[in-house]
Amino acid sequence: MLGFSLERDVFQFVEIQYREGKPVVQRFAQRETPLPFTLRNAFQEEHFGAFQQVIQEAVDIFQLNGPVAVTLDNRFAFVKKFLVDLAMPDEEVEEQINWEFRQILPESSLPEYLYTYERIPGGFYENMDALLAVAYRRQVLDLVKRLFQPTGLEVAHLDLDIFSALYAVNRLYGTREHDLSVLADVRDDVTKLEFVRKGEYFDLHMARYSELEESEEQHFQSSESVAKLINREIRRKLLEFFSEDREKPIDLLFVYGPRADGELIDYLAMSPAREIALVEPFKKMELSVAEQGMSEED
Repeated sequence: MLGFSLERDVFQFVEIQYREGKPVVQRFAQRETPLPFTLRNAFQEEHFGAFQQVIQEAVDIFQLNGPVAVTLDNRFAFVKKFLVDLAMPDEEVEEQINWEFRQILPESSLPEYLYTYERIPGGFYENMDALLAVAYRRQVLDLVKRLFQPTGLEVAHLDLDIFSALYAVNRLYGTREHDLSVLADVRDDVTKLEFVRKGEYFDLHMARYSELEESEEQHFQSSESVAKLINREIRRKLLEFFSEDREKPIDLLFVYGPRADGELIDYLAMSPAREIALVEPFKKMELSVAEQGMSEED
């Protein structure tokens, strides 16, 4: 399996093979992008070639081949969760999805969007299922295909970072036995807090530094300030979920991303989580001999 993660500031790829049912990392590398890979920049033709070149260089250097699973920043799509009656048939579910997206998207632009959805079984809401729907522009799918077209690699699967991260954490650490967990993706411009119940997506909160009261320059450069932000935003969301105050309501807080390190974990000691873990996937997976000797910037 060959996976490419197209993040804001770096493009990463990982090649994984399975031996006796266990994943083995064959190769992993990352390349910085010449400018932030955002929705705005990605669709400007004067920048498109630069992003395409980063991918092409990785394919040429490491002689990659085979179908590719691509992960995008969730900001390339709209993610919405809502409740439906347990007895609602699929055709009515699709009508409900269309109605939900009409509330957040201009009516005239709806034909430009594709959507997919997953029904999350009940257990959290009496007589209700949660419906997780994702809508993205057809142009986004075309953009990803164009990025990989010169390489000859086939884009076989497209996912969002918040879902691929949840899948990885579930597989490597396990969250299904826990009532409530949080995945904190700590980046240079935003911290994404993904709330998980019994291993299933529950809610997402985006704490964009530029939109916060403390948005003055340099404020969120320290691990201490980011930890305070995470603790504060988690507690604020918990007030939305629970009517009563609970002592340490979160079973596990998983921390990962470019800004995640041991210092941040130390500052998170006062979080409302009973346990805090720095996500280190390669310590949970077997590495091939080639990967053990490979630099991330080779």
